[in-house]
Amino acid sequence: MLKKLFVFAIAVIVILTAAAAMIIRHIKPTEDLDLNYEEISIASKVADIVKNRKLEVQVSEQDLNNLVKKQLAAHQTLPNGVRIEGAKLTLQGADLVADVNVRWQDKVPVGAQLLFTLAWDPPNVVIQHQSTMIKGMQLPKEWLQLAPIELSIEDHLPLLIGVKDVRFEEKAVYIQLKALR
Repeated sequence: MLKKLFVFAIAVIVILTAAAAMIIRHIKPTEDLDLNYEEISIASKVADIVKNRKLEVQVSEQDLNNLVKKQLAAHQTLPNGVRIEGAKLTLQGADLVADVNVRWQDKVPVGAQLLFTLAWDPPNVVIQHQSTMIKGMQLPKEWLQLAPIELSIEDHLPLLIGVKDVRFEEKAVYIQLKALR
C-alpha cells in the first residue's frame, strides 16, 4: 500500500513539473526586446516647423517609442514582482500597443502585450493602461494595473512656444503649437 502511494506521489510530481515547464515555455517572450531609447532631437523638429511654415510638429511612432521607453526605463519595477525588461510600441490612432518582455519574481520571463490609450490633457499627453494579454489570454486588471504615464510636451519645447492641441492619427501624433505671450 505504501509503495503504491509513493509511486502515485512521484507520478503527480512528474506531471506537475512537466505542466509547469510547458506553461513557462509557452509564456516566454518570442523576441528579444530592450528599453534602449534615443533622445528626441528638438532641433530637427524646429527645422521641420520652419520648412513646412506651420506651427505643427509630427511625432512619429519611433519618437513616441523612444519617449515611452524612457519612462518605462525609469519605472521598470511593477506591482506583484514584475519587472519590465524590454518593449516595442505600435501606434494605432489613440491606442498604443506595447509588446513587452517582463520577468516575474526575477525568475520567469514572460512575453505580454499591453494596451494603452492616449489622451491630451493639457499640458500633458496621458498614457493610460487598459489591459494586459499573455499569449492571447487577458489578465485580470487586479494582477497588473499600471499607473498613468504623463508626458509633458512643453518640457521639450523652447520657452516661448506652447502646445495648442494634440491629434492622434494612425502612425503619428500631431502637435499644434502656439506662441506664448
